[in-house]
Amino acid sequence: MDALEAIAAKHVAGAPDVWLEPACGSGRYLRVAAGRGHSVVGFDYEAGMVEYARERAERAGVADRSLFFVGDMRDFGAHVGKNSVGFAFNLINTFRHLETDVDALRHFEEIARVLAPGGVYVVGISLTVYGLEPPSEDVWEGARGRCRVSQVVQYMPPTDPDGDRMEQVYSHLTIERPRGEEHRPSHYALRAYDLDQWRTLIGRSALREVAVADQEGEACEATAPGYSMWVLGRG
Repeated sequence: MDALEAIAAKHVAGAPDVWLEPACGSGRYLRVAAGRGHSVVGFDYEAGMVEYARERAERAGVADRSLFFVGDMRDFGAHVGKNSVGFAFNLINTFRHLETDVDALRHFEEIARVLAPGGVYVVGISLTVYGLEPPSEDVWEGARGRCRVSQVVQYMPPTDPDGDRMEQVYSHLTIERPRGEEHRPSHYALRAYDLDQWRTLIGRSALREVAVADQEGEACEATAPGYSMWVLGRG
C-alpha cells in the first residue's frame, strides 16, 4: 500500500481520490486504502469473495468509504461512473486471468472509460522469456486462532510464444483445524506475456504506458523475466 500511494502521489494529477481494484478478491488492499482515507471500489467474479470483503470493511469501520459488487473484468462499467476513478490497480498477475487479446482489450476499454482525466491504472505483472523460465514452486503458510493453512503452488510456464501461452498453475491447500485436516487441490491457467507482447497489447489498447515501478513504488526498467508494476494512463 505504501508503494501504491507513492505511485499515486507521483502520477495522479487532479483526479478524484477514488481507488478501484478489479478482481479485488477479499478486498485486503482496499480495506487498508479505505483506512487511510481513500474512497474505494472493488469487484470480483466470486460472490463469496465480495460478501467477505463487505463484512471485513464493516468490521474495520470503513464501510462508509467502500463499495463492493460482483462483476467481471471485461464488463463492469454499469457499476462505476464514467470519469469517476482517480487511481486503479490490479496486482500480482491477476490481469493474466484474461485469456485472450479480445478480453484484455475489453478490460482496458472499461478502465479507460471509468478513469478520470489525470488518473492512472497500475498493473502488476510478471513477464516471461519463453523457454528460459523453469517450473517453479511457492510455499505459503498462515494461521488465525486455531486454524492453520499451508499452500503449495507449482507453476509450469509455457515455452512457445506461438503456442497457447498459458502458464499452468497447480495449488494444494492444507487446512488444519481442531476437528481435523482438509485438503483442497485446484488448478488454473494464467496467460503469459513477454516484453514485446505486453507492450504491443498496451499499444493496441485505450491506455498508454506512463511509467514502470518496482514493488517499492520506485521507477525502474522493465525486465523479463521479472515482476513490475506498469503505470498506465488514458490514451
